[in-house]
Amino acid sequence: MTELIYNVLTAIIVALIGVVVRQLIPFLKQKQVEASTQIRKTRWAWTADIIDAAVRAVEQTADAELHGDDKKDLAKKYIKILLQESKLPVDDYQIDKMIEAAVQAMNSE
Repeated sequence: MTELIYNVLTAIIVALIGVVVRQLIPFLKQKQVEASTQIRKTRWAWTADIIDAAVRAVEQTADAELHGDDKKDLAKKYIKILLQESKLPVDDYQIDKMIEAAVQAMNSE
């Protein structure tokens, strides 16, 4: 009799573990996707902050002889160094667009 009770309890516990695992795996996968999205957003925010700071720094410290593309090239040089140190992968096209957005935001202030 005790062996029967033991077997029934074991079967119930195994079934409960199966149900919990079945519910837990999709939940964990969803949390992984959410975490990856948040990390991507954070990386882009850091990149935008670095680019914004570099554009403002170049604008404030550049010689009077530097204009337009020369300032952009100087900012791009600083940005590439900072992004390499931060291990943030961004290509030249993205850097150009983000520099333009930072300049536009700075000019609109």
